[in-house]
Amino acid sequence: MDNFILYTIGISVSIFIIYFIGVMNAPYDPQTVKNDHFECGLPVSSATPKRANFGFFIFAILFIIADMSGLFFTLVVFADNLHAQLIASIFALILAVSMSIAMREYNSVKDI
Repeated sequence: MDNFILYTIGISVSIFIIYFIGVMNAPYDPQTVKNDHFECGLPVSSATPKRANFGFFIFAILFIIADMSGLFFTLVVFADNLHAQLIASIFALILAVSMSIAMREYNSVKDI
């Protein structure tokens, strides 16, 4: 228990030290845009609105899929029965199909 407390205190102190070093070294350059309220975002730079890139949405979905796969695979790795291995293989198959569909959509949107 003592090692855990020392580790926690060490990590916390290290984070604060790194934060304060960053604050001390950061340039202070306040501008009107930085001090303005961001209720509606930055002022528009052109009269015609820009279309949102759908590829960013697909990339976010791929990130969530990869993140959840790591979570579920680590939960199932330590199980020693056949049922858990069957569920893991079905999950891997569904994951592979969903990743291939998302990548195909991402590539087709990127080409437009």
